[in-house]
Amino acid sequence: MSAAGLLMKHCLSRLCPISCSVHPHAPERGVALLLVLWIITLLAVVCAEFSWTMRTELTTAQNFRDSELAYYSAEAGINRAMLELMRCIARPQRQERSEPEAAEEPLSWEPGSQQHFEFAGTRCEVLIEDESNKIEINTLLAKAEKDPMSLKAFLKKTFKLEGEQLDIIADSLIDWHDKDENITGVNGAESDYYRGLQPPYTCRNGDIPVLEELLLVRGIDEGLFYGPSRPELHEQKTQLTREELDELLSDKAPAFSEAQEAEEETGAVPGFIDIFFAANPELLSMMGLGQSTTLKIDVNTATLQQLLVLEGMTQKTASQIIAERQVRRFTSPADPRLAGMAMYEVWKNQITVSGTKPQGFYKITATGYSPDGRVSRSIMCTAIIKKNSCLVTTWKALN
Repeated sequence: MSAAGLLMKHCLSRLCPISCSVHPHAPERGVALLLVLWIITLLAVVCAEFSWTMRTELTTAQNFRDSELAYYSAEAGINRAMLELMRCIARPQRQERSEPEAAEEPLSWEPGSQQHFEFAGTRCEVLIEDESNKIEINTLLAKAEKDPMSLKAFLKKTFKLEGEQLDIIADSLIDWHDKDENITGVNGAESDYYRGLQPPYTCRNGDIPVLEELLLVRGIDEGLFYGPSRPELHEQKTQLTREELDELLSDKAPAFSEAQEAEEETGAVPGFIDIFFAANPELLSMMGLGQSTTLKIDVNTATLQQLLVLEGMTQKTASQIIAERQVRRFTSPADPRLAGMAMYEVWKNQITVSGTKPQGFYKITATGYSPDGRVSRSIMCTAIIKKNSCLVTTWKALN
């Protein structure tokens, strides 16, 4: 560089020291700033991801804890129901309440009742169903193998089945239970039929261990199996509050709408789950609980849906029966309180009344809730209850 150039550079540096002191590679100095910004952004993303993961794990742990609390609350409900049933068998029949203060006492845990209680900060609901109001399916099918027409007549009357559908279901039920591979009638189904389905399976050819297995039988779908008693309706009302009880027993009972009356005139078609239960006939016999193939409804223990199975029974009358037995159990099918109800002459021969010691075969459904009520778990079991013993035959978590 010439002397003149050096002199000019010196003068400019004196006048503008900042602009003239820039390094020849000054544009590359912004890379460090960008690198720092990218690192900060990356750290922010990592922290956010870590925070989200921790919250997710915390929520999962809380849900698991609540689910377990609800499950064990339901299990406590099952065990308490068994204990209370044994107590119910041991104590004398409940007498009619006469004293005003006695009317406020909680109702006892009797078959056909729905109970609520608190357990370790959780809430539990328990529904007790008397399986003696149902027909043991293996006993019925064993009889039907010798007389198939009796099964068809029963299915037609109870479930309003007709034509080819009736023949398919009746013949397939017999084939599912009998011990051979010979097709019953022209509409039966043995293992050859079921192997052609997706997924394939074989015919039981023996006693049915759980009633839900009927869903595998040809012609039986969920609509026919559950009927109006869908699984989510297990909490159907079999017990009334004090206000509802007083209202039903008074002259101010609410009138039914035209739609409800029309529905009652046609009659509600039950599902298989309302009419049948599955158990080992030999086990029942060993416990002294023989089963009949004739349907008899115990008005002291029947649920609302079971009462509606009776010919001529309406929802209004069924609710009245439930209300009356909460005050005092019926003593016989000819009880004057029953005799005064609508269509009594039609359904009186279809009912029975349990004794003061209701030992028998029961289905217990318990639903436990987490402390905040957001999570629920349900357990269903069937058990043979006697005075000093309890034998669980099935146990299933519903969710």
